[in-house]
Amino acid sequence: MRDMLKRIVLVVFILLVLMAVSGYFYMQKHPMEGKSSADKTLNISGNQISK
Repeated sequence: MRDMLKRIVLVVFILLVLMAVSGYFYMQKHPMEGKSSADKTLNISGNQISK
């Protein structure tokens, strides 16, 4: 039981690391054209919040 739990945690951790690395390389290839995350922040109704 304990070994199975360790294996599950290890697999989840490896998947998270792979997702982070692939996301990093994707963002290097497809930058967001100078838009920061603050420019894309949406409120609940879906309207863009401008500063």
